[in-house]
Amino acid sequence: RFAETKEDKDRGAFKTPTIRNVALTAPYMHDGSQKTLEEVVEWYVKGGHPNDHLSDKVKKLELSDQDKADLVEFMKACTGAFPKVELARLP
Repeated sequence: RFAETKEDKDRGAFKTPTIRNVALTAPYMHDGSQKTLEEVVEWYVKGGHPNDHLSDKVKKLELSDQDKADLVEFMKACTGAFPKVELARLP
């Protein structure tokens, strides 16, 4: 984002991708540092990696092991073919 705005607050900011088919797009994060969805969830649970440009909105998450497993399963459930949408025929 910084490359576009040149604003210091945008250093380290990235476009948030869709979760559709996220289970098929490993590795994760902008640098490919997380190999699995479980690793991604753990990264967020820990509050990310502290750095000068990390938003103060990124906080540690209080998730149980079951919460984390459920979150990963939810993301995996978003995997599937894109629906075919046919254009309507106008009269």
